[in-house]
Amino acid sequence: MSKKLPTAKKTKKKFYNKYIYKISLNIPGTSALRWYDFQQLMDLCIAEPSSKREHNWRERVITDVIDHKEMWIDLAMMMSTYESKSFSKRIEGDSVDFYTNDYKLYEQLGNKFSEYVRSRFQPKEGTENTILNSEKEIFVNELPYGKYQYRAYLKPHRLDANTRKTVADWMEKQVPNIIFTDSIKSWLIRTGENWDRRYIHILDEKTMLMIQLRAPQLLGKIFKYTLNR
Repeated sequence: MSKKLPTAKKTKKKFYNKYIYKISLNIPGTSALRWYDFQQLMDLCIAEPSSKREHNWRERVITDVIDHKEMWIDLAMMMSTYESKSFSKRIEGDSVDFYTNDYKLYEQLGNKFSEYVRSRFQPKEGTENTILNSEKEIFVNELPYGKYQYRAYLKPHRLDANTRKTVADWMEKQVPNIIFTDSIKSWLIRTGENWDRRYIHILDEKTMLMIQLRAPQLLGKIFKYTLNR
């Protein structure tokens, strides 16, 4: 007998800045997805219908899969009908989160495996395209510190050593129009990393444009904070 689906929570943002639907399933043996794809799990279920191996944690996980082989075969067959690029998954313990922009997949997972569904997220009806087409937005209830409108990731590796120090000193003078701490300054000057993992808050578009004119290579991805309505 099918279990009633939990009420879908409304979302106003994209998951991983890409997907508008999320559904979480709690299924025994889910950790096996760390080692096998869906087709391999289905083959395992068919090849070892009565296997019981519990010598270590990994074998206990496989036993859970075999004990629920009908469910895993159904899930594997369903997922095989969708292109791998049409969804992403995240695994944590016995829970797997599916992210997609395909409403049919989202709905089918919920209806077919309702007894395993832990939570669902979807946009308010009529807002799907607005959210899907939004780019580089972060939806928030309040602006950072009540006023900053942008988040900009920094790429100091694009600057040579002498330029870094000069730019860092200039950036420091832009406070409080930006949040630029001592640790960020030190990192900007000394880091050898070549990816944008640290960011600053920027007050408004005017301040952002000023930074872009002064040090165009420094800024990486820029996100605008958008208030939830």
